[in-house]
Amino acid sequence: MKRLVLAAALAALLLPAAAQAQGGYQFEITPQVGYRWGGEIQGDDDALFDTDLEVDEGNAFGLTFDIPLSSNLQLELLANRQETELKFDGGLFGGNVEVADLTLDYYHVGILFQGGNSDVRPFFVASAGITDLDPDVPGADNESRFSMSLGGGVKVFFNEHVGMRFEGRGFFTVIDDYDSGCYEYDYCYGGRDYYDDGDTLAQGQANIGLIFAW
Repeated sequence: MKRLVLAAALAALLLPAAAQAQGGYQFEITPQVGYRWGGEIQGDDDALFDTDLEVDEGNAFGLTFDIPLSSNLQLELLANRQETELKFDGGLFGGNVEVADLTLDYYHVGILFQGGNSDVRPFFVASAGITDLDPDVPGADNESRFSMSLGGGVKVFFNEHVGMRFEGRGFFTVIDDYDSGCYEYDYCYGGRDYYDDGDTLAQGQANIGLIFAW
């Protein structure tokens, strides 16, 4: 979260002149709360537990900072956190067993396209960056992985400086790297190829936020 706050502060200091030159388009900072669900870490990607683990659904919170590029385009910085748990699915009668606490953070840079009039602005956003996974397990280190997101929603402004942002978003994190190779014969001479596309942690999130524009 500190990374986004520092970037937002720097942009606010350096870019107001550019915004005025583009017709006075506004900066927007939006604290958000949301609900995040989905996600599984497979056992072959997990050196700690060697079993498939589910990321528990729950509350999330974060911040977006939008820098105007034109009347319809914004450069968006995003930081979003979920404090959750890794759980093992024990089956029909076993229930879900909590294995470890997990803090899952997204740090992204993206492009937001918005339309509509000055008060109601539907939007689409795409971003990329890193996912930071920090399990609360003795001896375990946090890991950072490349991730992307796609989302959309609507902004509703009450006046020139205050509004609400309603958003749905999907996050996709590459947990295991893409790999390819062959087996049966050395160097694939006469052998058959195999392809491992890598595992992806996929999560959905619904957000609501309060926009402050200037």
